[in-house]
Amino acid sequence: MIKLSDIIQRFRGEENGAALVEVALVVPFMLLLSAGVFEFSNILNTRLLLEAGVEDGARYMARCNDSNWSNCVALGTNLAVKGAVTGGSARVKGWTTAQVTVTKSSTAAVDSSTGTVLYLSSTGTVNVVQVSTSFPYSDIGLWGYLGFGALEITATHQERVFGW
Repeated sequence: MIKLSDIIQRFRGEENGAALVEVALVVPFMLLLSAGVFEFSNILNTRLLLEAGVEDGARYMARCNDSNWSNCVALGTNLAVKGAVTGGSARVKGWTTAQVTVTKSSTAAVDSSTGTVLYLSSTGTVNVVQVSTSFPYSDIGLWGYLGFGALEITATHQERVFGW
């Protein structure tokens, strides 16, 4: 009868197959790390596209000189989502103009509590347009596999109005 210690002793100095064992241990972790980097880069790219969209939309609406504000909002939200005032193709798959929120307001040029100058102005108030969006990130491959919930990406940009 062969003892377990004799079997172990036989493999003690043997190096054949050591690389295969090392690869079998390392490859799953490397694949997981690579998938994580890829997923994170997709999330970051989506966020950057959303931020660029709301910035473009806010800049357009801040300088829009159309007497009808609803026209400015319609054209600006289309610019935000599709990259063009009319027509265009979606910056982010699944992002719609309904997910873009536009608010315009008059705000104080100087923060009354701290005295910080927010906007240079000869008057006490300035008109401001704010464009924001909240987008549910649905391409959650690895993120969902690891048990994380849905991811909501938000972006906001505010511009001082010069056009109306």
